[in-house]
Amino acid sequence: MTKSLQAVRRLLRVSASVVMVAIITLVAYYLHAKAFIAGFVYLLLVLPIAIAWGSIEATAASIVAIACLDFFFTQPLFKLYMSDPQDWVALGTFEALVLTVSRLARKLRHQATEMAIQQANVDRLYKMSKELLLIDRREAVGSQLPGLIVEVFGVDAVALWCEREKSVYAAGDRRIPEDEVRLICPSEGSEDDRLLGKYTRVLSQDAQLLGALCIVSGAGMGRIDWRTADAIASLASIALERERAFLAESSAQAFRQSERLRSAILDGLAHAYKTPLATIQAASSGLLEINRLDEIEKELATVIQVEAQHLADLTTQTLQTARLEVEHMRLRPEPVSLKSILFAEWSHLAQGLENHALEIEAGEAQPTVWADPKLLQMAIALLIDNASKYSQHKTPIHLRVSATASETVFSVHNFGSYISPNERERIFERFYRSPESSDRAPGTGIGLTVSRQIAEAHGGHMWVESDPKTGTTFYLSLPNNKGEER
Repeated sequence: MTKSLQAVRRLLRVSASVVMVAIITLVAYYLHAKAFIAGFVYLLLVLPIAIAWGSIEATAASIVAIACLDFFFTQPLFKLYMSDPQDWVALGTFEALVLTVSRLARKLRHQATEMAIQQANVDRLYKMSKELLLIDRREAVGSQLPGLIVEVFGVDAVALWCEREKSVYAAGDRRIPEDEVRLICPSEGSEDDRLLGKYTRVLSQDAQLLGALCIVSGAGMGRIDWRTADAIASLASIALERERAFLAESSAQAFRQSERLRSAILDGLAHAYKTPLATIQAASSGLLEINRLDEIEKELATVIQVEAQHLADLTTQTLQTARLEVEHMRLRPEPVSLKSILFAEWSHLAQGLENHALEIEAGEAQPTVWADPKLLQMAIALLIDNASKYSQHKTPIHLRVSATASETVFSVHNFGSYISPNERERIFERFYRSPESSDRAPGTGIGLTVSRQIAEAHGGHMWVESDPKTGTTFYLSLPNNKGEER
């Protein structure tokens, strides 16, 4: 409603109030009513006006009523003058009563309006909670939330930043700049601009950032307050968290199914690879035992036998590495000589070392470490193999071991590869390969995962540090306490 229309309506109400006072005055005068009776009738008129229309209309009616009461019903008649001081007190009390009732009536109307709005918002929150239970899971929840909020609450605009998808979703007649939603800082918490009806909320659940919500409230029944904005943000957080939990559960089920399938495939591959390799080894050995070959043929048969054994060892290691993903890792820890670990024949375990020199440094580490020797050697071999794949050509790879009072740390450093901070945890996820490095070298994306699993099975941990200038270093730490078989 515009201000001019409100002014016209108020003028009409004031005029109507004055007319009603005039009618009562005319009737009371011709009936020769006393001043007390006339004042009481005026009061019965002014009080409903104060309650129904407001203080301005009631004040105008009371002033006209006092003037009529003085002019027509108090001595001297037909003069705006009262000779008795008690009449002044009575008229003053009458006006004070009218103003008090008007103020109380205005306050009650305001409270009733607020209660109606609050009740409407509660009903809308209930409706939104029901709609969230029926939301379409085939689409991202974040893309549906802004439209649902606009539909249910009738606000002007809603923008939602979804942290998991790194996307902004919006709905409504007005546009909220995307950068404004993206830059909402979790440390600042909620922000309200009640003059513009704008509310900003950070969405989180169990200290985990889920996103941010910005609402521009409308006028009338589309207006919301800060309490309703808090409730909307809570429902949005719950919806996003439920989606995350649902996706995690679905991913876990899919992973279990793929693991069962992969286990069956590995069993088949083990048989498929080992049988021809055993045949090649037996044939080459048979040729050598026949002793009918010349020197060149014997040399070639020996090469076939050695490389077949090498291929059999690599196949066994690869299958064992893959099986660690599906089988429960069971350790057989024992005191392991660091010298035997560090100076192993790494060229047979890491395929890319022919183009890189392996530099080994033992430092001041203790002579032994408590670990499963085969698994520890496998973990370090996978790190060396990974370093050789992503190193610059002919650059050295450094294998170093150091010790503190509580742990022994193995590190593998190479030059030429850089891992950005946002990928330093993801590279340990199974099957994950960085888009920047996946084209540089072949791989399955499980080597680093297996290395970390071996470290954690020993009670240790793994991490990576990377710098564009100095290269990348992977660290594997083992505790210096004797572990029990796991």
